Amino acid sequence: METKARILWEALELFSSKGYKGVSVRDIAGAVGIRESSLYNHFKGKREIFQSIVDICLEKAEEYYRGKSLPFSPEEDLSPFDQVGGGLEQTLLNTFRFFFEDPWNRRFRRLLTVSQFEDPRSRELYRWLYCQYPMEIQAAVFRRLVKAGHMKNRDPEALALEFYGAVHLLLSTRDSWEEAEGPLLTHIQLFVEQNLLENREEPYRI
Repeated sequence: METKARILWEALELFSSKGYKGVSVRDIAGAVGIRESSLYNHFKGKREIFQSIVDICLEKAEEYYRGKSLPFSPEEDLSPFDQVGGGLEQTLLNTFRFFFEDPWNRRFRRLLTVSQFEDPRSRELYRWLYCQYPMEIQAAVFRRLVKAGHMKNRDPEALALEFYGAVHLLLSTRDSWEEAEGPLLTHIQLFVEQNLLENREEPYRI
């Protein structure tokens, strides 16, 4: 691993355990095994290191979703969710699997969780990445399914809150896919069973 990549990885490890404010540039340099002055050959300071980690984690997430043909934003093609039954369950499961399996994003989630109450940028990112952004996507998905007559005629935002609340709890309390997969699949199956229409004939009303 090149020095710049090692700096980012070791910084992420430290940030995820001690929080953003609890780590100094000297700490990062020591973990990498280089002098503090050498670190400044690669980054201007701790905030630039942090932002580079943010960029890497977002790039990895986008690469995963593109590879699975899943939408990366509410404005993109949501047709992968137009399935019913087991197909929809598996698509929803794949949507969240990445955040438990990718080593960068697992640590990044810990970093933001630890730092959200002491660092404004961490708080802003935590609320956007793990609250606002997924809720917007889920509401768009459920709005589409309700309109198509696949899901009960309920408010899409309420459906998203009901669905994602349990997912967020698992993101907050489970660190690995092995721990999260069973409870997550059970939650998805129950949610689909309770809200999907078998006859898919209920009219849609705004």
